[in-house]
Amino acid sequence: MKVLLVYANQFPLLAPPPVGLAVMVNPLRRAGHEVRLLEFMRENDPDALLERTLREFRPDITGFSLRNLDDMSMTDSHDFVPDYVRWVGIANRVSHTIIGGSALMTMPEALYARTGATWALAGQGNKAFPLFLEELAAGRTSFTAPGVLWRENGAVRRNPGLFDGYKGDGRIEWSVVDRERYKKPYMKSCVLTKTGCPHRCQFCDVGRSFGEQFVPREPEAIVEDLRRDAREYGMHRGDYFLVDALFNQPVDWAKRLCEALLRFEHTVLFYAVLEPTPDFDRELATLMRRAGCLMVTSLAGSVDEGMIERATRPFTLESVHRCFGLLERAGVPYMVQYMWGGPGETRETVLENFRQAARWKPIMSMASYGIRILPGAGLAAVAREEGVIDEATDLLKPTFYLAEPLRQDREWLGEQVKRMSHPGLRALPQWAGLFWRTWRAGRQKLVRPEVRMPSAPTAR
Repeated sequence: MKVLLVYANQFPLLAPPPVGLAVMVNPLRRAGHEVRLLEFMRENDPDALLERTLREFRPDITGFSLRNLDDMSMTDSHDFVPDYVRWVGIANRVSHTIIGGSALMTMPEALYARTGATWALAGQGNKAFPLFLEELAAGRTSFTAPGVLWRENGAVRRNPGLFDGYKGDGRIEWSVVDRERYKKPYMKSCVLTKTGCPHRCQFCDVGRSFGEQFVPREPEAIVEDLRRDAREYGMHRGDYFLVDALFNQPVDWAKRLCEALLRFEHTVLFYAVLEPTPDFDRELATLMRRAGCLMVTSLAGSVDEGMIERATRPFTLESVHRCFGLLERAGVPYMVQYMWGGPGETRETVLENFRQAARWKPIMSMASYGIRILPGAGLAAVAREEGVIDEATDLLKPTFYLAEPLRQDREWLGEQVKRMSHPGLRALPQWAGLFWRTWRAGRQKLVRPEVRMPSAPTAR
């Protein structure tokens, strides 16, 4: 079949490349399909591009990867669903259509119905999509492929999705990706390290979207991807972003990956997402620095002790202080993200964030208020109990929770967001250090000599 894959994301924040689609390309080609990837990021007229490509390529099926429902901002919300509906409608005039991606996983049946796509695929597509196309080519109208949604006798049918990670084949086929569209240096080069997350934070639906267990790839398989990227695309001269909901768990796996990066013949600089969990230790912090970690991002949320507990976070206030202290001593810059307004939040708990943050030295802080209500997250049940939403609420539209004591305090909250997000002068040495490491790596040949691993420190 002729398969057109469309990366529909135009949201410029971070501007991640189409990792999920690029991982599917080789399995589809091995199954005998002709594949083309179309990217909407930074495209001025995606409608015209889509129409022109459909007219020229004449695909048998057009698959859309839908990354975000909206921009997750309560202050200036942008709903992406109308764009998805329009693009699927354009493609429906030429070919069958199928939708997938993390936005679909958030509300599979609702988004499938809204877009009018022929089919949907909720879950990993690298194995499921070729199986679905095989069944489709055989003339089937009902399916056994994992994660497929279809209409039958006036009802929507859905198979359980596949969430077994990318142990066998997590290779990103960069030859089909226009990397220049992804201007952020730390997003132009990515490697898939792990899928899934067992933590059920009150506001989050990552477990529903990507699986409720960590499924890490073997460190040597990750390094082999980096080796191929260096050999075929010269990508070792850029900074990598590790595609991973939570890099530092399982902690033993994270250490093994850092050790594998240290043995790798090229210097790899990378960014990662980290949570300040109690098992984070000095050994891992040191290994991350030595392995090339430029910076980590931590979604602390609200760091009032009671708010951490209510939000069912996988850490404590004590472990937050300990983790950030270990990162500072190891020389790993970190960015802290705050998200205020969850159940139980008050002016006092917001101000407590400033008292706790006075003990840290992040390279950057970002804050926001109002939490997007997602049906697969625990916050939705709280919102129903409080009457913020009911069973008739259309959660495809951006819908936010803000604790009752703060609902009349949005101007004050906006002032606190600006106050927390101000970088301050004390971050300047860290920025200087980050730029120096990046410049020095760019000037070097980026081939490291043989590395002898030290014995692991016993102190934690």
